[in-house]
Amino acid sequence: MARYTLPLLFLNLSGEMVYILDQRLRAQQVPADKANKVLNDIIGIMLNQRFLEELFKPQEVYNKDALRSVFDDLAHASIMRLNEESMNKLYDLMRMVFKYQVFAATQPKDLLLVTLNHLDAIRNLVTSNALQKQVDSAYFLLVKTYGQMGSGELQRLRYHILNFFQDMRIRVSIFLRQKLQNNCGSFVISSNCNIPHGNEVPGSIRIYGSDGCILDLLNFVSGGEFTQTTDVGSMELRGTRHTLLGTNIYSTTARVENDGWDRTAVSDTEERYKYRQELNLLVKQLLGSETLSSQDVIKLDLFYDQDGTPRDQQTLNAQAISPTETEPDHHESLHKVLTEMTISTARDDQLSANINVVDLLDKFL
Repeated sequence: MARYTLPLLFLNLSGEMVYILDQRLRAQQVPADKANKVLNDIIGIMLNQRFLEELFKPQEVYNKDALRSVFDDLAHASIMRLNEESMNKLYDLMRMVFKYQVFAATQPKDLLLVTLNHLDAIRNLVTSNALQKQVDSAYFLLVKTYGQMGSGELQRLRYHILNFFQDMRIRVSIFLRQKLQNNCGSFVISSNCNIPHGNEVPGSIRIYGSDGCILDLLNFVSGGEFTQTTDVGSMELRGTRHTLLGTNIYSTTARVENDGWDRTAVSDTEERYKYRQELNLLVKQLLGSETLSSQDVIKLDLFYDQDGTPRDQQTLNAQAISPTETEPDHHESLHKVLTEMTISTARDDQLSANINVVDLLDKFL
C-alpha cells in the first residue's frame, strides 16, 4: 500500500495550498482577473493529465525534502515567487491541516472523501473549461486507483500517511483557538464525534455463545457524545461527501495573529534537486518560457515585521531554477511524457506589476 500513498499526499497538500492562496488573494482585494490567473496557472500544472498519469503509477513516496521541493516549484509556477521564509510557513500550514484531516477521519473511506472535497473545491475555483476537464480527469484517476480498495487497504494507506507526518508538531492558531490542538502541537482526541454509517454508537457489549447466539447484552457509559451518521458519503463526480474534512477551513475563520510557529528545518539533498528539475521542466513545457517579461510580474509581501512594518517585497516571477552540475538526471519516464507534450499558452499583454498581498499567511499562524 505504501506504493499508492504519493497521489493522496500530492492531491490533498495541493488542495490546501490552493485554499490558502485563494483566501488571501480575496482578503487583500486583488482584482479577480489577476487572482484567477495565479490560481489557474498553478492548478493547470498541478493537475496536468500526463503528469498525473505518471504520479498515479505505483511508486515509493518521495522523501520529505523532495516532496517539499515539488511544492516549492508549484508555488512559483505562476507569476508569483515566495521567499524561503514565506514558503516554509505556507508548507507547514499545508502539512498540519492535512495531517489533522487524516488524524480526525472516523473511517478508512474518509481518506478518499477528504481528497474528493479538495478536488471539488479546486473545480469551483478554476475559470476555464480546460481546467475543469483536468480536475475531472484527476477524479477519474482517483476513483480508478482507490475506488475498489477495501477498508483494510485504505486503513493501511492512512497509517502510511500518518507515519509520513510522524513527529511533526507545528502549532497552528486556528487549531489552538478551536481547542483542536494542545500547546505542544499534538492534536486533541475528542470524545464527541460522528459515528460512520453502518456502525453502532459505543455503549453496548454483546456476549456470544459457541453457536453464535447472543447470551447476554451489557451496557456501559461511553463517556462521550456520539452521533450516528445517517447518510453515506458519495464517491460520484459531483456527489455530496457528508464530511467537512478536506473543505476550506479559512473561508469563515476570523483573523488571528502570528503566534510564532515552531517548525523543523528543511535540509537540501540531492534527491530534492531531482524532483525540482522535473517540475522545472514541466513549468517550461506548460508556460512556454522560463522567464516572464517585466509586465508579467507580481510583487507579494507576505509578512509583517514585529513592529508591524511591511518587509521588503520580493519580485515574483515564473523563472525556473537552473540545475547545477551536481544534480542527478530527472525521472526518465516523466521526462519522456513531458517531451511529447505540445501545449500552446497565451499570456495577458498587460498585467500589473504592483499587486501587494500583505500579511498573506499571518492570518492563520
